[in-house]
Amino acid sequence: MEYGASGKILKVDQLDFLAAELKAGKVAAIPTDTVYGIAAMMKIPSAIEKIYSIKKRPKNKPLIIFVKDPHDVEDFVEELPPFGIDLMEKFWPGALTIIFSAGENLSQGVTAGLDTIGVRMPDNKIVMEILKKVKEPLAVTSANISGKKDLTNAADVERELGSELDYILEGDIKKSPGVSTIVDVTGDHPSIFRQGVIKKKQLEEIVPGICE
Repeated sequence: MEYGASGKILKVDQLDFLAAELKAGKVAAIPTDTVYGIAAMMKIPSAIEKIYSIKKRPKNKPLIIFVKDPHDVEDFVEELPPFGIDLMEKFWPGALTIIFSAGENLSQGVTAGLDTIGVRMPDNKIVMEILKKVKEPLAVTSANISGKKDLTNAADVERELGSELDYILEGDIKKSPGVSTIVDVTGDHPSIFRQGVIKKKQLEEIVPGICE
């Protein structure tokens, strides 16, 4: 597919339009500080369902939530453990996804029926601007078919997923640092669920003895 042939490519100066479309239930691929992601409003079930369909993602695998401010986390988690607060203060915005106990107000479509939810505040001006415009957290997952490589530019996203997505926001990730690190803070002591951009040594400065 020639770049732009899908007619779904949006420029950065179209964020107001994109925000309105997301609030109307559309699904879009957006650049983040790590890889391209597929995003939708977390409170619109049909949009969440479409993310799973586009990605061919198993229904037992949850999405994560992007927030514009650490204080937003309080709205949909059961509790904020001290270690979770410390990690947010140190690494947000940034490539750290933190797994919290999910609040009762989160849909099972987002959590995949689990009692936990991963949350991240990305270090990306475009994503932060979108979050401010939609005024709610976004449900997000990587913009690729499940099990395939992560994508870091709009052209590859269009080629692989363009026929399914509603929109693709232009904004190539020039030097992707890799995936986010995931830390679970739901137990007695935080543990590393996935090693990514942020390394264990960095985490140990905040959580001594963190396990893998």
